[in-house]
Amino acid sequence: MRVVMVVVGKRTEHWASFFDALARQRDTELLLQTADISPLARKQLARLADRHPNVHFHEAKYWIGEDATGHMASVLFAPGSWRWLHEARPDVIHVIGEASYLATRQTIGFRNRVFPRTPISLYAAQNVVMRLPPPFTRFERYAYRQVALALPITPAARSVLRAKGYRGKAKITPLGVDVAHFRPRRSVPEGPFTVGFAGRLEPHKGLLHLVAASDRIGCRLLLVGDGSLRPWLQGEAARRAGRIELHPWQTHDALARILRRLHALVLPSVETVQRGVVPWSGIPLREQFGRVLLEAMACGVPVIGTTVGEIPHVIGAAGLTVPPESPAALAEAMARLRERPALAASLARSGVERAALFDWNRIADGVRAAWDEVACSPLATLPRMRTITRNRNASHWPSRRESHGRAV
Repeated sequence: MRVVMVVVGKRTEHWASFFDALARQRDTELLLQTADISPLARKQLARLADRHPNVHFHEAKYWIGEDATGHMASVLFAPGSWRWLHEARPDVIHVIGEASYLATRQTIGFRNRVFPRTPISLYAAQNVVMRLPPPFTRFERYAYRQVALALPITPAARSVLRAKGYRGKAKITPLGVDVAHFRPRRSVPEGPFTVGFAGRLEPHKGLLHLVAASDRIGCRLLLVGDGSLRPWLQGEAARRAGRIELHPWQTHDALARILRRLHALVLPSVETVQRGVVPWSGIPLREQFGRVLLEAMACGVPVIGTTVGEIPHVIGAAGLTVPPESPAALAEAMARLRERPALAASLARSGVERAALFDWNRIADGVRAAWDEVACSPLATLPRMRTITRNRNASHWPSRRESHGRAV
């Protein structure tokens, strides 16, 4: 099966483990169409393409990027970005992006012009029913009519799809964790009680409450990520000598090593509204999953999350949950883990077991089965492809090195 994967936006590197799991599936070839990705994502996807002959990575030019609005919905491919795929004849085109995204609309247009019978599958994570302003509402409705398969990451995301009018096939497909990298640690770290966070350093992640909670119990903080709150956090770290440690975005290997240093990981998200994507509308932000919870649990680190969005769904019974915007409740949960080692150890064991349910290899198996089904549907009547044995440097197909960083 040959699959075109369309993925845009700065935080693309966390999909590398999923692509790796798919690439190791029998008779699967991945053609990665990307734009506006981070340097870390570029490095990881190029490394993935070098490791797997059946993975082809293309970074296309774009007209509008995520920085223009603060949201990946605005990423717009430049003309000529799809030319390298005109001879691809994919079995499935998969879009990692919501129905209303500009890149999704462009992907559907490319499919309709070049491969009109190839089914499209669509990632879906929105867990809030929101009515978008034009033209995004029109893009969304159009996508729902064109998509053969939706892959919502939670039951809430599936409910939103149905509420907004999608009537096609839908299979809940959660985000996963690379259990080969995020492995259980051998022992609890020694030293001062240290609480960690990894993600976007933005107000909706609740970092102001996390800092306040840490002050209440006098613990250390170890924060990984980047965002608009970094200058503020750097100032707080300067005022609390040795109490706050800041790191930029990390590779999987480096993040796993950092997580194993923690006594607990906290995701203190709050609900808020993001403005700037379009000047006349705000986007409600409610935690859509919380992938770092799985990564910490896989490392044997107890987790604490707020009761916002899908955090309780991801944690299950394998961690603690507290109300949002409550430093007192957050501090109390952190203190419980510090003062009750037996509780912390029990939650760590439960977390490892729960994280195993989200192994990317297991998820890749389910996605491939769903793709096989839609590829054999009446819509997909193009001749099925043979097993790929093409020379990667053949003149009719750009090599992975040739396709990096430019539209061909």
